[in-house]
Amino acid sequence: MSAARPSHAVFARENPGIVAVFLGLGLVVVWFLLTRAHYFLHFSEASFNPYYWQRRWILLPHVAGGLTAISAGLLQLWLGLTGRTGHLHKALGRIYVGAIAVGVPAGLCLALSIPDHLDYKVGLLGLDLAWALTTSMGMLAIKRRDIPQHRAWMMRSYTVTFGFATYRIIYSWVAPHVAMPHDDVADQMAVIMAWSCWSVPLLLMEVAMQLRSMRPARRKPAPAKVHALGEPVRT
Repeated sequence: MSAARPSHAVFARENPGIVAVFLGLGLVVVWFLLTRAHYFLHFSEASFNPYYWQRRWILLPHVAGGLTAISAGLLQLWLGLTGRTGHLHKALGRIYVGAIAVGVPAGLCLALSIPDHLDYKVGLLGLDLAWALTTSMGMLAIKRRDIPQHRAWMMRSYTVTFGFATYRIIYSWVAPHVAMPHDDVADQMAVIMAWSCWSVPLLLMEVAMQLRSMRPARRKPAPAKVHALGEPVRT
């Protein structure tokens, strides 16, 4: 008989650190949604800027896929951690994978269309490939009923998904305080973030998961020995 799943409230009380992380991620997701919504609410060259306006029919599916994946993925992780892997978890999983299936090809097209910025282009290509590969490995693991590997790969996948928000957050905080030549496509900070927004978080996630797996398992106390009369044996 399987152990009863703790309620969300019980899980939150027992894991305040995880809850704090999820609240922080949730605030970032809301911020990211609000700052990207203008592409859909104000469909004009002024909203996109001239560079992206020329690529709007590629950009829109990429942004839509990213916004859907970053939202559904956060709820997915919470359901997985609390052991709620029923119909909602599966439905959201299909939405998450479907959003990435839309976002990746559009992202590859956007990256390949970048003019005269090989370092920036390759960084974004790496981001899209990491997005596709980590998600594909998570899907392969669940098809093979390997739950631990599925969970690990989907955490890596969401780390890459979150890289789009990481890029925007760090760029908006750091770029105004760093002197660099202006570039209409990608300045030096954009090139750095194209690489570091996914590779650094992915590395840190891998270290965290490996450290967790190295923790010694908690030993259960050995049952007391009893003799034939049913009394505990003193040792």
